[in-house]
Amino acid sequence: MSNLNLLIIDSSAHLVNLDLEVLEIKGFGRFPSQVLLTHELGKEFELLGKKCMLVDYILPDLQSNLKRGPQIISPKDIAWIVYKSGLSTGKTVVEAGSGSAALTLALAQVVAPNGKVITFENNKRHLKIAQRNIKMSPWKNLVELRNEELNDSISSISASSIILDLPNPWELVDWAKKSLHIGGFLICYIPTVNQIKALMDSLEGWKEIEIIEIIQRGWQSRSSALRPDNNGIGHTGFIISSRWNG
Repeated sequence: MSNLNLLIIDSSAHLVNLDLEVLEIKGFGRFPSQVLLTHELGKEFELLGKKCMLVDYILPDLQSNLKRGPQIISPKDIAWIVYKSGLSTGKTVVEAGSGSAALTLALAQVVAPNGKVITFENNKRHLKIAQRNIKMSPWKNLVELRNEELNDSISSISASSIILDLPNPWELVDWAKKSLHIGGFLICYIPTVNQIKALMDSLEGWKEIEIIEIIQRGWQSRSSALRPDNNGIGHTGFIISSRWNG
């Protein structure tokens, strides 16, 4: 795992890899990483004329530093997916496809330290991006990244939850029945109403079916002008969750 920390420079934050010999931060400068290794976490120091501090990073810091390839699932949707999945430490979750691994990183943190994330990605370009991003996670050893398509020919996998970010998730509903623990959740992330209809037609016998669309609106943080941002985050995808009770 990379030796990552968050370097606070005045009011800006930068994820840095202390295993690198030289660090370069745009707008700040280039310097040997050794100068940071002598400082304790949470203790202010001066570097290149600026007040700095090293602190532990958190999931949003990883997410903001992901290499982007395919469109990532947004944090607002990731939060709901994790909530509805019922996952906790020690559980196993199956994901397809991995994409840029934004959701994969969140799932690994939820099931840590002894759970498992099995994620499928058959696009070679997306696979390389996912591999690079997963390496940043302190829980990367909990992730099994498979370079193949998840389909009915794959042997069933005993899992607490299955999360599908695929164009045709209804094709995997029968596979999910064979793989999910009783009471486990199938969660599908899809962009269009047409896909919802096709998925719903395949979910006969499933319980607690719910369709959610999450809209996010931020607010300006200036105390002199507290008001909503002009541009919120609108439709990104529908989240359909359903429970298998056997």
